[in-house]
Amino acid sequence: MVGKVTTIQRASASRIPAIMGHNPYSTPNDELDLSIRARREGVHHYESSYMEAAEWGNKLEDMILVEAAERIGLDNLKLVWPVPFDYKGILQASLDGGATANGIELETDRDQKIFVFTEDGKITLNGKGVLEAKLTRVSPSDTPALYRGPLQLQAQMLCTGAQWGVIAILYQGVELYLYIYKADAEIQNQIIMACADFERRIESEEYYPALSAAEAVKMHPDVEQKEIDADDELQEKISQLAHLQAELKAYEVLVEDLQLDIMNAMEDATSCNAGRYKVIWPIRHIKAKPERTKIIPAVEEKWERGRTLKLEDLDDRS
Repeated sequence: MVGKVTTIQRASASRIPAIMGHNPYSTPNDELDLSIRARREGVHHYESSYMEAAEWGNKLEDMILVEAAERIGLDNLKLVWPVPFDYKGILQASLDGGATANGIELETDRDQKIFVFTEDGKITLNGKGVLEAKLTRVSPSDTPALYRGPLQLQAQMLCTGAQWGVIAILYQGVELYLYIYKADAEIQNQIIMACADFERRIESEEYYPALSAAEAVKMHPDVEQKEIDADDELQEKISQLAHLQAELKAYEVLVEDLQLDIMNAMEDATSCNAGRYKVIWPIRHIKAKPERTKIIPAVEEKWERGRTLKLEDLDDRS
């Protein structure tokens, strides 16, 4: 293997799951922010923090691919790719490995840990293909998560023109699963559209809508007093929020009242059979603890946005 050959200034195959919103560890805005900053600063790579699991993945990458190629019967395995592949200036891809095949027929065989992702579970490999190695501590799966290779592999096939690809995942250091895919025009078109939009957003520095309240706070940290007027669409959403909050509050009161009625009826009982339901009034064991003097560290004064909105009903104000 070689070091990082793609640039952080644009989309790359390994970043596609996050850019398309399928990576639990990184959001589209996380990736976009990296690329915007990199382009501003003229940086092509940022140093990543040390992770032992990732280092073992790098060390075992070639071994995984050699074994995968032998099991499938691939020829001309190449493991060193010092230059990235490019698709129309909006997407780059680096390869763990590439190989050729001459009419290799494969079908899903769970005993052999080979899984073919076609309609009939069969495929014939011809010509050049790409290989992606993964190492993970999670339990084996018949279908890898989208962020563990499938989208990345389609992006690699898009950039290289390959018509087939293999994801070789070594699970928990002891089980090698091989996932075989053919180039999928529909998925690749989705990748192209996502990358074109990503490139546009880098150029314009226009971030995606936040995917969580925490991300919204991070994206809009300015706490200066500012007021806006809502358009019709935003007014409708605010009205819906006000209605739902009122409904929730009413249900919370009802739940509290019903729970109290049931507790009063149960008295000293710890459980109650009620047809399809069984009500349990839990008993918690609280261990004795010595008295302690808690030291509360100092906190610097600051202002920051909250993660929930507060609604005021202007019609109720007197």
